[in-house]
Amino acid sequence: MPLPWLLAIAALPLLLQESSGPARIPAASELEEAWTAFANALPGLRESVAAEIASRIEATDDPGLKELLALRDRARKELAPRPARPRPFHDPATYGVRVRRAPVDPASADAAESRGSFKPWESAPPYHARVTWSLARDAAEDSGAPVEPLQQLENFLNGYPPDCDLLVAWVAKKFDFDPGLNAKLHHFDHVYCDLQGHAYPEITIYDAFASRTGMDMPDVDVIAYARLILGDRSYVSPIPPDARRQKLYDAIGDGFLECFRYRVWIEAAANLFVRPAAPLRDTHEGLRGRLLPLFAMEDGDVDRIAARLASFGTRAAFLEAIDEALARDPVVAAGGRRFERARAAQHWAVARAAYAVLRERGFLAR
Repeated sequence: MPLPWLLAIAALPLLLQESSGPARIPAASELEEAWTAFANALPGLRESVAAEIASRIEATDDPGLKELLALRDRARKELAPRPARPRPFHDPATYGVRVRRAPVDPASADAAESRGSFKPWESAPPYHARVTWSLARDAAEDSGAPVEPLQQLENFLNGYPPDCDLLVAWVAKKFDFDPGLNAKLHHFDHVYCDLQGHAYPEITIYDAFASRTGMDMPDVDVIAYARLILGDRSYVSPIPPDARRQKLYDAIGDGFLECFRYRVWIEAAANLFVRPAAPLRDTHEGLRGRLLPLFAMEDGDVDRIAARLASFGTRAAFLEAIDEALARDPVVAAGGRRFERARAAQHWAVARAAYAVLRERGFLAR
């Protein structure tokens, strides 16, 4: 089932009182027809409709949505995105490795196979974004690629307000507290390359590790980690397949796990703060039931939540502390559910604005 329809179906019981008339929730089949019609409309019409939906959202009289937009406005003022630069790959010449690296054609079968294996989309935002927060570079980065009207509509149907990417990036900036991991995060944010020197610009070393599938460990990247992260310049290519190489491989794996646990935790916190229903990696679904109560304990205050996250120091310590709080007092879990319901109401105000404009423009039946 396409992503835009999930919100309408999952939260149907929330709006049963609006099951008829102009405010009723469209059926999945109606939304699919509207989506197809919108996708096939002339570009100018798509732009006009998306702009009208955005304007309707901005002019809301819904108190909850106003609160969310106020946070977004704060993000607009405080976040200073810089142009994103293409991700680099480690230079073989710098690390004394005799191999030539060059990007592969993204349209090639090789690129498609690698994307299927390493699933880079699992590390991407669960909404269409132009601006993102880089934990590796401590910077908000603007890709320069506009969020197209069809993508905007998908965001709106899933309850995201205009410039939701700025909001999530700003929250992630607030929550990102450990600059000591930047060097490691930067290493894993380099472009993934195979042993033959094929570089895959859509895939990072982080994606390859996170996929938990078989991956190459080129000497270029391994020696780069030894030098830049471990401060060890003794490794030269070709690295013999011995216990010493395995020790280095193990150190790289440990470094990735440290980065992975931190990045998944902080990015999940930012995404769930804005939309508690945002998808997570299957193996990290348990974070949802811990982060939402934390948000409630701090009354949804971004700065207070940021301070609490930093106070834990590690994800393991966070999980232990929240689990103790949940076991000790059932009110903690109830607070998380209240936070989730409040956000859901805000998201439905966004979605209803989209429904209304789509109906007025003839894309949805009344």
